[in-house]
Amino acid sequence: MDKFFISLERTPARTERFLQANAHIPGLVHAPGIDGSAMDVDAMRKMGLIHPECSFTRGALGSGLTHIALWGAVAKNERAAHIFEDDAFLCRNFDEESASILAQVEPDWDIVLWGNNPDTTLKFHMLPGISPCIVTQSQDEVRKNINNFHRKMVKSAPFRLEHTFGICGYAISPKGAKLMLEKCLPLRDEVVSYDSLGGRNITTSSVDHLMNMFYAGMQAFTSFPPLCLTDNMTEKSLNT
Repeated sequence: MDKFFISLERTPARTERFLQANAHIPGLVHAPGIDGSAMDVDAMRKMGLIHPECSFTRGALGSGLTHIALWGAVAKNERAAHIFEDDAFLCRNFDEESASILAQVEPDWDIVLWGNNPDTTLKFHMLPGISPCIVTQSQDEVRKNINNFHRKMVKSAPFRLEHTFGICGYAISPKGAKLMLEKCLPLRDEVVSYDSLGGRNITTSSVDHLMNMFYAGMQAFTSFPPLCLTDNMTEKSLNT
Protein backbone atom coordinates (compact mmCIF):
# COMPACT_ATOMS: atom_id res chain seq x y z
CA MET A 1 0.00 0.00 0.00
CA ASP A 2 1.09 3.56 -0.70
CA LYS A 3 1.93 5.69 2.33
CA PHE A 4 1.22 9.37 1.77
CA PHE A 5 2.00 12.10 4.26
CA ILE A 6 0.52 15.58 3.98
CA SER A 7 2.80 18.54 4.66
CA LEU A 8 2.75 22.06 3.25
CA GLU A 9 5.67 23.10 1.08
CA ARG A 10 6.00 26.30 3.12
CA THR A 11 6.57 24.31 6.33
CA PRO A 12 9.75 22.30 5.59
CA ALA A 13 10.54 22.00 9.31
CA ARG A 14 7.33 20.02 9.85
CA THR A 15 8.16 17.78 6.89
CA GLU A 16 11.64 17.14 8.28
CA ARG A 17 10.28 16.46 11.78
CA PHE A 18 7.82 13.90 10.36
CA LEU A 19 10.51 12.12 8.37
CA GLN A 20 12.89 12.02 11.33
CA ALA A 21 10.20 10.73 13.72
CA ASN A 22 9.22 8.03 11.24
CA ALA A 23 12.60 7.14 9.75
CA HIS A 24 11.88 3.48 10.59
CA ILE A 25 8.96 3.44 8.10
CA PRO A 26 9.93 2.82 4.47
CA GLY A 27 8.14 4.18 1.43
CA LEU A 28 6.71 7.44 2.79
CA VAL A 29 5.61 9.70 -0.06
CA HIS A 30 5.23 13.46 0.40
CA ALA A 31 1.82 14.81 -0.63
CA PRO A 32 2.17 18.62 -0.65
CA GLY A 33 -0.83 20.02 1.16
CA ILE A 34 -3.17 22.55 -0.41
CA ASP A 35 -2.24 25.86 1.20
CA GLY A 36 -5.48 27.40 2.37
CA SER A 37 -3.87 30.82 2.74
CA ALA A 38 -3.18 30.94 -1.00
CA MET A 39 -6.26 29.07 -2.21
CA ASP A 40 -8.92 30.65 -4.44
CA VAL A 41 -11.89 29.84 -2.21
CA ASP A 42 -14.43 31.31 -4.63
CA ALA A 43 -13.16 29.03 -7.39
CA MET A 44 -13.49 26.03 -5.08
CA ARG A 45 -17.09 27.06 -4.31
CA LYS A 46 -17.88 27.31 -8.02
CA MET A 47 -16.48 23.81 -8.50
CA GLY A 48 -18.86 22.50 -5.84
CA LEU A 49 -16.07 21.55 -3.43
CA ILE A 50 -17.04 24.06 -0.76
CA HIS A 51 -20.59 25.01 0.23
CA PRO A 52 -21.29 28.75 -0.27
CA GLU A 53 -21.97 29.18 3.47
CA CYS A 54 -19.17 26.96 4.79
CA SER A 55 -17.43 28.71 7.70
CA PHE A 56 -14.28 26.54 7.89
CA THR A 57 -11.03 28.45 8.29
CA ARG A 58 -8.79 28.66 5.23
CA GLY A 59 -6.45 26.20 6.89
CA ALA A 60 -9.24 23.71 7.50
CA LEU A 61 -10.40 24.08 3.90
CA GLY A 62 -6.91 23.45 2.55
CA SER A 63 -6.40 20.46 4.83
CA GLY A 64 -9.80 18.99 3.97
CA LEU A 65 -9.32 19.39 0.23
CA THR A 66 -5.89 17.75 0.47
CA HIS A 67 -7.41 14.66 2.07
CA ILE A 68 -10.17 14.75 -0.55
CA ALA A 69 -7.62 14.92 -3.39
CA LEU A 70 -5.88 11.84 -1.99
CA TRP A 71 -9.23 10.04 -1.71
CA GLY A 72 -9.76 10.85 -5.37
CA ALA A 73 -6.40 9.30 -6.24
CA VAL A 74 -7.20 6.16 -4.22
CA ALA A 75 -10.59 5.82 -5.92
CA LYS A 76 -9.13 6.42 -9.39
CA ASN A 77 -6.19 4.05 -8.94
CA GLU A 78 -8.34 1.38 -7.26
CA ARG A 79 -5.59 0.88 -4.68
CA ALA A 80 -5.90 1.33 -0.93
CA ALA A 81 -3.47 3.69 0.79
CA HIS A 82 -2.29 4.94 4.16
CA ILE A 83 -2.67 8.70 4.68
CA PHE A 84 -0.84 10.57 7.44
CA GLU A 85 -0.71 14.16 8.56
CA ASP A 86 2.70 15.62 9.33
CA ASP A 87 2.17 15.52 13.09
CA ALA A 88 1.85 11.71 13.06
CA PHE A 89 4.24 9.47 15.00
CA LEU A 90 4.17 5.77 14.09
CA CYS A 91 5.06 2.83 16.32
CA ARG A 92 8.09 0.63 15.58
CA ASN A 93 6.06 -2.25 14.09
CA PHE A 94 3.51 -0.12 12.21
CA ASP A 95 3.91 -1.93 8.89
CA GLU A 96 3.49 -5.41 10.33
CA GLU A 97 0.69 -4.55 12.76
CA SER A 98 -1.34 -2.44 10.33
CA ALA A 99 -1.19 -5.30 7.80
CA SER A 100 -2.40 -7.66 10.53
CA ILE A 101 -5.32 -5.36 11.38
CA LEU A 102 -6.35 -5.05 7.73
CA ALA A 103 -6.28 -8.83 7.42
CA GLN A 104 -8.69 -9.11 10.37
CA VAL A 105 -11.39 -6.64 9.29
CA GLU A 106 -14.17 -7.36 6.79
CA PRO A 107 -12.94 -7.74 3.21
CA ASP A 108 -15.12 -4.81 2.18
CA TRP A 109 -13.61 -2.42 4.77
CA ASP A 110 -13.81 1.29 4.04
CA ILE A 111 -11.52 3.05 6.49
CA VAL A 112 -9.35 2.17 9.49
CA LEU A 113 -8.11 4.92 11.81
CA TRP A 114 -4.67 4.27 13.26
CA GLY A 115 -5.00 7.04 15.84
CA ASN A 116 -6.97 10.09 16.95
CA ASN A 117 -6.48 13.42 18.72
CA PRO A 118 -5.55 12.75 22.36
CA ASP A 119 -7.53 15.69 23.75
CA THR A 120 -10.92 14.22 22.94
CA THR A 121 -12.95 11.01 23.10
CA LEU A 122 -12.81 7.89 20.95
CA LYS A 123 -16.02 5.86 20.79
CA PHE A 124 -15.94 2.34 19.37
CA HIS A 125 -17.83 -0.93 19.79
CA MET A 126 -15.79 -2.92 22.28
CA LEU A 127 -18.35 -5.76 22.32
CA PRO A 128 -20.53 -5.47 19.21
CA GLY A 129 -24.17 -5.83 20.12
CA ILE A 130 -23.33 -5.63 23.83
CA SER A 131 -21.51 -2.44 24.76
CA PRO A 132 -19.73 0.54 23.24
CA CYS A 133 -16.54 1.90 24.77
CA ILE A 134 -15.44 5.51 25.22
CA VAL A 135 -11.71 6.12 25.58
CA THR A 136 -9.90 9.27 26.69
CA GLN A 137 -6.18 9.96 26.77
CA SER A 138 -3.91 12.45 28.51
CA GLN A 139 -2.74 14.86 25.85
CA ASP A 140 -0.05 16.21 28.17
CA GLU A 141 1.37 12.72 28.70
CA VAL A 142 1.18 11.90 24.99
CA ARG A 143 3.12 15.05 24.17
CA LYS A 144 5.65 14.32 26.91
CA ASN A 145 6.36 10.77 25.71
CA ILE A 146 5.63 10.84 22.00
CA ASN A 147 9.27 10.95 20.92
CA ASN A 148 9.67 7.45 22.35
CA PHE A 149 6.80 5.99 20.35
CA HIS A 150 9.00 4.95 17.43
CA ARG A 151 10.58 2.40 19.78
CA LYS A 152 7.27 0.84 20.84
CA MET A 153 6.09 -2.52 19.55
CA VAL A 154 2.30 -2.26 19.75
CA LYS A 155 -0.15 -5.17 19.66
CA SER A 156 -3.50 -3.82 18.52
CA ALA A 157 -6.97 -4.99 17.50
CA PRO A 158 -9.68 -3.54 15.22
CA PHE A 159 -12.99 -2.28 16.57
CA ARG A 160 -15.99 -0.80 14.79
CA LEU A 161 -15.69 2.97 14.95
CA GLU A 162 -18.50 5.27 16.07
CA HIS A 163 -16.77 8.66 16.25
CA THR A 164 -13.69 10.60 17.30
CA PHE A 165 -11.75 13.68 16.23
CA GLY A 166 -8.55 13.87 14.24
CA ILE A 167 -7.21 11.96 11.24
CA CYS A 168 -3.48 11.89 11.97
CA GLY A 169 -3.21 8.50 10.28
CA TYR A 170 -5.60 6.10 8.56
CA ALA A 171 -5.96 3.54 5.81
CA ILE A 172 -8.67 4.00 3.21
CA SER A 173 -9.86 1.58 0.53
CA PRO A 174 -11.08 2.56 -2.95
CA LYS A 175 -14.66 1.85 -1.83
CA GLY A 176 -14.17 3.92 1.30
CA ALA A 177 -12.63 6.75 -0.68
CA LYS A 178 -15.60 6.85 -3.04
CA LEU A 179 -18.01 6.89 -0.10
CA MET A 180 -16.17 9.69 1.67
CA LEU A 181 -16.02 11.76 -1.50
CA GLU A 182 -19.75 11.32 -1.95
CA LYS A 183 -20.59 12.14 1.67
CA CYS A 184 -18.12 14.88 2.58
CA LEU A 185 -18.45 17.05 -0.51
CA PRO A 186 -19.10 19.86 -0.53
CA LEU A 187 -17.29 20.84 2.67
CA ARG A 188 -19.99 22.40 4.82
CA ASP A 189 -21.31 23.28 8.25
CA GLU A 190 -23.37 20.57 9.93
CA VAL A 191 -24.45 20.18 13.55
CA VAL A 192 -23.41 16.83 15.04
CA SER A 193 -24.44 15.50 18.46
CA TYR A 194 -21.87 13.54 20.49
CA ASP A 195 -23.10 11.33 23.30
CA SER A 196 -19.48 10.69 24.32
CA LEU A 197 -19.30 14.41 25.14
CA GLY A 198 -22.50 14.45 27.17
CA GLY A 199 -24.80 15.05 24.22
CA ARG A 200 -22.93 18.17 23.17
CA ASN A 201 -23.84 19.56 19.75
CA ILE A 202 -20.85 20.71 17.71
CA THR A 203 -20.87 22.44 14.34
CA THR A 204 -18.42 20.87 11.91
CA SER A 205 -15.30 22.95 11.38
CA SER A 206 -13.03 20.51 9.53
CA VAL A 207 -13.26 17.43 7.34
CA ASP A 208 -12.71 15.00 10.24
CA HIS A 209 -15.82 16.45 11.92
CA LEU A 210 -17.81 15.73 8.75
CA MET A 211 -16.43 12.20 8.61
CA ASN A 212 -17.89 11.55 12.07
CA MET A 213 -21.36 11.74 10.55
CA PHE A 214 -20.76 8.66 8.42
CA TYR A 215 -18.51 6.19 10.24
CA ALA A 216 -21.41 4.32 11.87
CA GLY A 217 -22.97 3.58 8.48
CA MET A 218 -19.73 2.40 6.89
CA GLN A 219 -17.22 -0.38 7.35
CA ALA A 220 -15.20 1.95 9.56
CA PHE A 221 -12.77 0.75 12.22
CA THR A 222 -10.25 2.03 14.71
CA SER A 223 -7.16 0.23 15.92
CA PHE A 224 -6.78 0.08 19.69
CA PRO A 225 -4.30 0.61 21.19
CA PRO A 226 -3.35 3.12 18.49
CA LEU A 227 -0.55 2.53 16.02
CA CYS A 228 -0.24 6.26 15.38
CA LEU A 229 -0.01 9.16 17.83
CA THR A 230 -0.16 12.93 17.35
CA ASP A 231 1.00 15.69 19.64
CA ASN A 232 -1.92 17.68 18.21
CA MET A 233 -0.21 21.04 18.23
CA THR A 234 -3.29 22.87 16.98
CA GLU A 235 -1.62 26.26 16.86
CA LYS A 236 0.73 24.83 14.19
CA SER A 237 -1.81 22.60 12.46
CA LEU A 238 -2.89 22.63 8.82
CA ASN A 239 -6.35 23.48 10.16
CA THR A 240 -5.32 26.88 11.51
